[in-house]
Amino acid sequence: MLNKGDFHIHSNASDGKYNPTEIIILSKINQIDVISIADHNTTAGISEAVEAGRNYGVSVVPAVELSTKFNCESVHLLGYFKNNLYQHDTFQEILKLIKSHRFKKVRKILKNHIDLELKEGKLSVLEGINLLRCFGASVVLAHPMRISNKNIEQILSLPFDGIEAKYSNADLNTSLYFINLALSKFSFYTAGSDFHSIKNKNSKHSFIGTVYLNNSEIKYFLKKSGAMLLN
Repeated sequence: MLNKGDFHIHSNASDGKYNPTEIIILSKINQIDVISIADHNTTAGISEAVEAGRNYGVSVVPAVELSTKFNCESVHLLGYFKNNLYQHDTFQEILKLIKSHRFKKVRKILKNHIDLELKEGKLSVLEGINLLRCFGASVVLAHPMRISNKNIEQILSLPFDGIEAKYSNADLNTSLYFINLALSKFSFYTAGSDFHSIKNKNSKHSFIGTVYLNNSEIKYFLKKSGAMLLN
């Protein structure tokens, strides 16, 4: 039975301190049954996490955190994959190009897959949504409580599948607001600690399992998102 799930964790495949196996062990110690390693613009840590998860009894939902922009503000999207399309060579090439800021080449590839909004720079939020969907992901707006008031309303009008409503050190009222918004406007919500390191002093991030989905919430998330559960 999956009783606790943390769906936003970073490994050393991006800017986290620990490798995927260490994250699985930390999750097990903290009684987390299912996780997503959602690294920035890479899925490189997923395979190791799945293998370690099978050894330690922790399930894994494959994910990524994609960098986009809206009115010059950085906006992160969480993609939870329904199938193995995240392993597709084209998607992997796109992620590598995004990490190296080679956006002109990204757009050259993307014009064959999605409609483009911008001519240069980071992908727009809508382009990011369409990219993740094209490669088999349900798309969640990451940490909406960190988005500026001037942009949040417009961003929430975009076609997300869900919202990361339970996040790191967000207070109860904030979480409840975004839970209600997710259930009324979108299909589901997620929870994420945004864990990077045990010694991280960044108040935006917290320890694995500080916030989590419970058993019924996990079932609802998996049903509504269609995300793969690897165990």
